[in-house]
Amino acid sequence: MVLTAGIVSGLAGLLSSAGGSNLPGAVLTGGAAFAGTVGLLLGVAHWAKAGV
Repeated sequence: MVLTAGIVSGLAGLLSSAGGSNLPGAVLTGGAAFAGTVGLLLGVAHWAKAGV
């Protein structure tokens, strides 16, 4: 989960930077993408475990 979230956050930060955002804005975008991805994957893992 953390590896996937790290890749997503890195890509989000790069896209934000390429779109003209400054460095602190790109870091915040990457952090928000990381947190959102981890939350989504934890929810999917919980749902998959509860379905068994």
